[in-house]
Amino acid sequence: MPPLFPSNDVLLTRKEASRELASMGIRRSPATLAKIYSKGTNGPPCVHLGRTPYYLRSELHAWVRRHLTAPRTCSREPRRPASWPAA
Repeated sequence: MPPLFPSNDVLLTRKEASRELASMGIRRSPATLAKIYSKGTNGPPCVHLGRTPYYLRSELHAWVRRHLTAPRTCSREPRRPASWPAA
């Protein structure tokens, strides 16, 4: 049987996903991740095993790259997508 996910990918619990985001300088508590998931407000994608949500590390990193903007010098500048390097 082929693996479900690429061999170098890992499923993270909400607590682990929160720590992974913190390692990138993005502070989101497990409760915040749960809230943005339940409200459908464009949070990181997750999968479920029963009622337990898991975040694929690669998807978490891709979500961060999609949502971080390019640097701006003031708030009047329009937000532009950044070209962050792929993982």
